[in-house]
Amino acid sequence: MASWISLLGEEVGLSELITLKGIETRVENIAGVDIPAFVSSHIDIKKYDLFTYPLWVDSAVEVIAKMISLQAKECVLKEQYRLLEADLNITSQRVNLFEKVKIPETKDAIRHITIFLWDQEGAAVGWARMAKKKIQGVS
Repeated sequence: MASWISLLGEEVGLSELITLKGIETRVENIAGVDIPAFVSSHIDIKKYDLFTYPLWVDSAVEVIAKMISLQAKECVLKEQYRLLEADLNITSQRVNLFEKVKIPETKDAIRHITIFLWDQEGAAVGWARMAKKKIQGVS
């Protein structure tokens, strides 16, 4: 833009010649997140009288159209970043939940179940011995 600064000081109505009609995107899936992907920007350049406008307006219109397209692409990239960052936060919360809460709770529950099963096995062995002694005593 540095080479255009001196020319852009002259008011010729460039803002009325160029209009962003829309941004075309498609949906892509990255790591399970649907994000927009930039396809193209639709820029409307109005017809203008070449004799009325200065010579440099043709080049300026092209450059400004490219700038508008790049700004549209930047907006889509920022939205991609925002969506991926939000999903990363959710995933980090889930990982922390499992690492710090659910896995330790599960290990503790498994330990309690194991102790209970050992107690039940010991009791079953004791009952089996008592039953064996009663059977032997009866015969």
